[in-house]
Amino acid sequence: MDIEKLHSDIRTALPSDPEAVVGMQHAQKGHNRWTINNSGLLRLDDRIFVPSADDLCLQVCKHHHDHVLAGHFGQNCTPAIIQHSYTWPRIWDFVKDYVRSCTDCCRNKSHRHQPYRMLKPLPVPTRPWDSISLNFIEQLPNSNGHTSILVIIDRASKQAIFIPLPKKITSETLARLFVIHVFSKHGVPNHVTSDRGSKFISSFSQGLRQALKMTLHFTSGYHPEADGQTEQANQTLEQYLRMYCTYQQDNWDTLLPLAKFAYNNAPNASTGVSPFFANKRYHLNITVHLEYHLASQKARNYVSNLDDVHQFLCNEIKAAQEAYKTTANSRRKPAPDFQVGQQVYILAKHLKTTRPMKKLSEKYLGLYTIIAQPSSNAFTVRLPDYFSSIHPVFHVSQLKPFHPSEIPNRTEPPPPPVKIDDEDEPHSLCTRCSFNMVFSLRKHLIFLQREFL
Repeated sequence: MDIEKLHSDIRTALPSDPEAVVGMQHAQKGHNRWTINNSGLLRLDDRIFVPSADDLCLQVCKHHHDHVLAGHFGQNCTPAIIQHSYTWPRIWDFVKDYVRSCTDCCRNKSHRHQPYRMLKPLPVPTRPWDSISLNFIEQLPNSNGHTSILVIIDRASKQAIFIPLPKKITSETLARLFVIHVFSKHGVPNHVTSDRGSKFISSFSQGLRQALKMTLHFTSGYHPEADGQTEQANQTLEQYLRMYCTYQQDNWDTLLPLAKFAYNNAPNASTGVSPFFANKRYHLNITVHLEYHLASQKARNYVSNLDDVHQFLCNEIKAAQEAYKTTANSRRKPAPDFQVGQQVYILAKHLKTTRPMKKLSEKYLGLYTIIAQPSSNAFTVRLPDYFSSIHPVFHVSQLKPFHPSEIPNRTEPPPPPVKIDDEDEPHSLCTRCSFNMVFSLRKHLIFLQREFL
């Protein structure tokens, strides 16, 4: 930090600054606030006065914010530190602008504000198995060759399917399981929500195209908190397995059918009725003398046929969503008014790079330009070619606005190089991906019957 050169430049620029000239005149007249020290520097209230010429204020900020001894502190600390020794007109606004628009700060600091976005729940499905969510429980102990679980939830009835998976599974095998456990029993859903990345979804959709001659169309992702049912199902399943698996934890895959029955026979918090009742309009018995009915009295009084059950489910889900939305939005703030053409940073939390540890990696990457807005809460960002494996549509909560500096002649260093690791699929990428499945089934399902059933 060459303070001597900075002070020399300040001293040289004093005669060219009108306010500095007035200050020097006051100092020569013995003004109690203006003085000139032995080095020839003009001081106001014992602080060095910085002329506006030759970007000297900018140099002071660089010395006291960017330097390794300064530490890139924030909009409150940095002005206070600078004002210990320096002053100029509107110094506070100048320094705050400098800090707010610092790209290194934006990339490496965690946000301190309430989360962006107001909660936008997923649309309420009108019938069972029209909309499903898909998730995984991974890194489980080996149980008969299985190390993970595929969890599929019907968003209307809340019915769950738990499928054990081996450690290595291809998208084709996953598509086959989807056909066996979902399509063959419940038909074709119109909407699927998954927390996997775009690379996984692309492979999965390709497997479905090969299996069912289906066409999968991506749409922008909703925020995961808009529909937390799959996470809740995961927690409930993990709780069940902890209670009933052996000490060696090597039999959990054999418990999944029983866990599935227990989960689907219990009343759901959102609907008030069990998934079995929502689908079949009657309760399954655990014993031959079971007299306790799991449905609420409200449900028993309301339903008289299956159409009434489905309408009842829609009403209950809407009520639960509104209650959750009200609670969640009290802890949020509206998102910035992002516009097409605006530059933004993207959250790096869910991106796996080649850097050794996330702990010391950038919090945000960028800058990148918004090129489209497919929905109210999602934006398409122009990504560089080396991000080809990343779906370019991001939820608003994954974006941070760029604040361009109003300081003339300010330049920022280029961002550090970023290399995305494509060897392993990230557990969750950018935002929870939500996509519509628009299916066109061929006239005959001979192919499906021959290959999978």
